[in-house]
Amino acid sequence: MRTVSDTFRHAMFDQQTDELPVLLLTISHPDLGSVWRLSSDNADLLDAEEQLRGTISRGQNYYFFPMDVSLPEDGEDASNVIQITLDNVTREITPLLKSTVTPASVTIEIVLASAPDEVEIEFPDFELASADVDAGSVVLSLTVDTMASEPFPADNFTPSSFGGLWAST
Repeated sequence: MRTVSDTFRHAMFDQQTDELPVLLLTISHPDLGSVWRLSSDNADLLDAEEQLRGTISRGQNYYFFPMDVSLPEDGEDASNVIQITLDNVTREITPLLKSTVTPASVTIEIVLASAPDEVEIEFPDFELASADVDAGSVVLSLTVDTMASEPFPADNFTPSSFGGLWAST
């Protein structure tokens, strides 16, 4: 069972509140060269010269990108993919997202804008399954475990494939 603060619970369920839940994304991969930290809130001015805004959480800068999150649907045949659409993406980011051979690791955290150093909910261990590029936006598809979608068993144990299993001694 997940424990969240009363302030967070009121921010999520009250009809009117001054609190703002903030989504923080951390994307890491050795091929990217650095860790990317993205935020759904633009409250803090992170770089006055570049006019970059975002969130400062636990001493790290999370840069603001307008984003939309689509959670997976319920049901037996539904896919277990979370889609995050990032808007206003520059052309430099797109090739970097597609340059990795293995999936990048993604951590999703939710904090309150009034207390960005206190992580209310954390979803670690997501993998970046795909990054679909559109005009000015990128749709990131995140999965928990790509092995869950692999067939099991990976092969059929037939005499033509595994002759040693069927050989008589």
